[in-house]
Amino acid sequence: MTAMAQVPRVMSESRGRHRRGNSAGDTLRSALGILAVLPVLWLAWPASLGGRMGLVLVAGHSMEPTHQIGDVAVTWRAAPAVGDVVLFSIPEGPARGEPVIHRIVGGDPSGWVTQGDNNAHPDEWKPTNADVLGEVVFSIPMGRSSLWLLDSKFGVAAVAGMSVAMWMWPDRERSRGRHLE
Repeated sequence: MTAMAQVPRVMSESRGRHRRGNSAGDTLRSALGILAVLPVLWLAWPASLGGRMGLVLVAGHSMEPTHQIGDVAVTWRAAPAVGDVVLFSIPEGPARGEPVIHRIVGGDPSGWVTQGDNNAHPDEWKPTNADVLGEVVFSIPMGRSSLWLLDSKFGVAAVAGMSVAMWMWPDRERSRGRHLE
C-alpha cells in the first residue's frame, strides 16, 4: 500500500518538469510557428471568401487533354493575357453566370476570345476582365476526391489547425532530455 501512495507523488513531480512553454525558447518557437502559418493561410485563402486562390472541378471534355473530367483546377486571381487558361463566368445568354475553363486565344480586357483546347472553334462569348475569376495555375489529376475541403472556412481552419498542432506537438527526444535534467 505504501508503494502505491508514492506513485501519484512521483508522477506529479515529473509532470511539472514536462510542461511546455516554460522557457523563452518555447515561446519563441510557438510564435515562429504561428507566423509561419500566416503566409500559407493568406496564399490558400479561397476566392469564395475574398482570397485569390480558387478550386474548380473540371466537368467537361472541352479542355482535354490539358484538363480531364474530375481534375481540380487551382486558380489564382490575376490579370489575364492571351495564352492563359482561365476560369470565367459566361457573360450573357441563357447560361449567364455559369463557370467555364477555356484558353484565351485573342482579344483584350474589354472582350477576350476564348476556346477550349478540344474545341474546333472559339466560344461565342466575349468575357471581360470583370468576368474572369482566375487564371488556372495548375491542376490536380482526379483531385476531386481530396481537395473539396479546402474551399470552405471550416476546411481552411481545419488544415491550418492541424498544421499548427503537428508543428507544436511535443518532441519525445526533447521531452526525454528534460526529464534527465
